[in-house]
Amino acid sequence: MEGQAKDSTRMKGKAAILDLMRKFSRRGWRANCIAGLFSGAMKCIRPRKDVALENLRLAFPGSTGEWRSETVKKCYKHLSWMAAEYLSVVSAPEQVLSWVDEVEGKEILDDAKRSGTGTIILTGHIGNWELLAAWLAQSGYPLTAVVRNPDDPNLAGLIEEYRARVGMGTFEKHFVMKDAIRFAKNGGFLGLLPDQAWNASGVHSPFLGRMCYTAKGPAAMAEMAGVPVIPVVSYRTAPFRHKVIISPPVVMAVGGSREERLYENTIRMNRTIEKMILRCPEQWLWFHRRWK
Repeated sequence: MEGQAKDSTRMKGKAAILDLMRKFSRRGWRANCIAGLFSGAMKCIRPRKDVALENLRLAFPGSTGEWRSETVKKCYKHLSWMAAEYLSVVSAPEQVLSWVDEVEGKEILDDAKRSGTGTIILTGHIGNWELLAAWLAQSGYPLTAVVRNPDDPNLAGLIEEYRARVGMGTFEKHFVMKDAIRFAKNGGFLGLLPDQAWNASGVHSPFLGRMCYTAKGPAAMAEMAGVPVIPVVSYRTAPFRHKVIISPPVVMAVGGSREERLYENTIRMNRTIEKMILRCPEQWLWFHRRWK
């Protein structure tokens, strides 16, 4: 009982510190301090460094150890700026519109919104994906994303509050299929990030050249909702400067059995996300055990 109380106090403390940082963070010297704090902590702790190095070795077998080590350092720096930017935007969400200073393919999303038929926004844990969600919501696109909240209920509640502040809705992963499909069918923009590991119930196929499992859910949602799957990604070009790239809808397979379609369409989504990662590998989440 005493241990549980200590754990609860510790979790509440982490959430309180994060929210204090959010109140402090602003673009400029304050955000620089926050990014520096996170960067310094990562350099000392080096969280999941071995996992990231091994993932890079698997994905880029011809790469040198020096390149992999340098890429991991860039990933730490990227995550540090991602945290500083997101904490800043939560306090004043409208400012994200000026931070995205270049957009390719905006007419694709505008056409989807104008048609009212809904869409699936396909992206991954690349660039500042939380900032991308804020930009979509603040730009007037009706975004609700499928998410997996942290196990820590205090932190999960705080992040949910942050997402609501920027105008983004959420569906909790594993419990949302019917609601998510209904949302997309009714004209909503459903955000999916299917680039993380899955179990043996998924599609066993290559991702960045290595075999692994990918969830079939996104392909199933796209088929049942009957809406286009539009790839969208945001890359940081400098602190507080981002470029959003919106690509034409993924061409989905329509023939064969349902299982064959789900298999093929999952692979097509994987290939789309691979292209996002290869364009800027230091901004992907290599610390996740994708190949297992």
